[in-house]
Amino acid sequence: MNDNPSAPFARELIASLYDLGVRDFVLCPGSRSGPLAHALAEAGGGNPPLGAPRVNLHVRADERSAAFLALGIARGRAVTDVPRPVAMITTSGTAVGNLLPAVMEAHHSGVPLLLITADRPGEMRGVGANQTTDQGGIFATFARWSAEVPVPTCDEGPGRAASLAAQAVAIAMGDPTRDDMTGTPGPVHLNIEFREPLEADGGVWQTPPRIDTTPSYGTRVLTAADLPAPLPAVERGVVVAGDCAGEVAREVAEAHGWPLLAEPTSGARAGDACIGFYVSVLEGEAGRRLAEQVHQVVVIGRPTLSRPIQQLIARAPSLIVAAHGARWREAPRHADQVVRTVPSSWLTRSDGKLELGDSAWLASWREAASEFEDSSRTWGGDAVAHAFMAPLGKGDIAVVGSSGPIRAVDRVGPVCEPGEVPTLIANRGLSGIDGTVSTAVGVALAAGQPTHALMGDVTFLHDVGGLLIGPLEQRPRLRIVVTNDGGGTIFGELEHASAPREHVERVFTTPHGANIGALCAGYGVPHTAVRSADALARALAKPPVTLEVVEALVL
Repeated sequence: MNDNPSAPFARELIASLYDLGVRDFVLCPGSRSGPLAHALAEAGGGNPPLGAPRVNLHVRADERSAAFLALGIARGRAVTDVPRPVAMITTSGTAVGNLLPAVMEAHHSGVPLLLITADRPGEMRGVGANQTTDQGGIFATFARWSAEVPVPTCDEGPGRAASLAAQAVAIAMGDPTRDDMTGTPGPVHLNIEFREPLEADGGVWQTPPRIDTTPSYGTRVLTAADLPAPLPAVERGVVVAGDCAGEVAREVAEAHGWPLLAEPTSGARAGDACIGFYVSVLEGEAGRRLAEQVHQVVVIGRPTLSRPIQQLIARAPSLIVAAHGARWREAPRHADQVVRTVPSSWLTRSDGKLELGDSAWLASWREAASEFEDSSRTWGGDAVAHAFMAPLGKGDIAVVGSSGPIRAVDRVGPVCEPGEVPTLIANRGLSGIDGTVSTAVGVALAAGQPTHALMGDVTFLHDVGGLLIGPLEQRPRLRIVVTNDGGGTIFGELEHASAPREHVERVFTTPHGANIGALCAGYGVPHTAVRSADALARALAKPPVTLEVVEALVL
């Protein structure tokens, strides 16, 4: 009989997750999570003991940043390898609550996270025990599934941890045959009670039992009857490519001779149908006239950036939506058709008549966009975005902050040749600025290649703790470009700008007065400040070799 049952339970859980494809584990220090920490120290060390898996272990001090690091790693895996869940391990108490922002983002953006939180045993709850709270179900509807895991006991045999791992991974990865939220990837939560002793036991790693788990959740299974018909062969259609639309959006637009309005993170901003400066077009008189003539809007991915696009969608006489992400069931209610993925039937025109170059409708959009192509760029947020995008191409990966910078990229980002589009990633599930530094670090670590990030100063400061990477941890090859305009100037573009200037400055712009260079020095991160487009271009000329910050001062 083992008098320390938590230790073999933890080893079985880690080994089972590894067998199920989990390679990355993010750990924050804590005592109650000690059994898991000891197991990961062995599996994530340079020389794992016999029988232990060889995992990628990332240790961080702050749970909020660590959770976004896990989210970034999962996103990086999805674009460079194969989609895999990433495990996030914490101790009990407020440590668990700090995970919520990243869990919310993962839920809405469809990112598979395994939240493994340590808890006190049941007899310590509700009696004033230290660092004890109600952790079970704390993530509510933001978790695809959650389980309260009772304490490992001395008389139980192997298999319980393996069974939990199998069910957690299956649900986190989603089931595409299901017709509800369980069909898409997302976070799951295992809240595991551990009773003392919590230390390592020097035990051996056993091969975990194989568990064949068929999830018993979800609603109906999609069948061949659900496959949609070809798109109506109308002349005045428009394809809107939102976040994560993919290259298929370009293919649909070109097949029908329709203009393509592609957001930067769509992966579709390429080809002859793509309209550059489409935001400026829709804000002008010519664009408004064209929008009034639209007969059909096809939305692929989830558009989130500009009000003119939202207005175009809202006024669409006919609206068809596909690949709307994890929130695909939340597509606009006036949509005539909503499908989870783009069917092959959309890649050809039903009447077979139109070639891309024959569309007068598309030509009118190109003409409206042509007047913006030679617009001058003065030093500011748009110039920074233009310089940031200029060297990026096929195979490059960049993370873009969800406030002003991504809208600047949307305004001035280039239209690429097909197959030459860089991968742009942003946390658009909730469009928040939380954890952007840590997300970028995670993407870079998962990608294993030079990676780039662009964010505003407030976004950077909101997660400056993401720069804290201990000397025993792997450092990413990541360059973060920070557009420093002294505060949240995006609010100057919104309706709040009509309020008295001092009110806008105090409660919206919130000037910070922070010395970004000094902060970087405190974290041991190289810092460069630039004050012109030429200086920024020089700073970006070579790929990053470590974690570094380039501050573009546009004050």
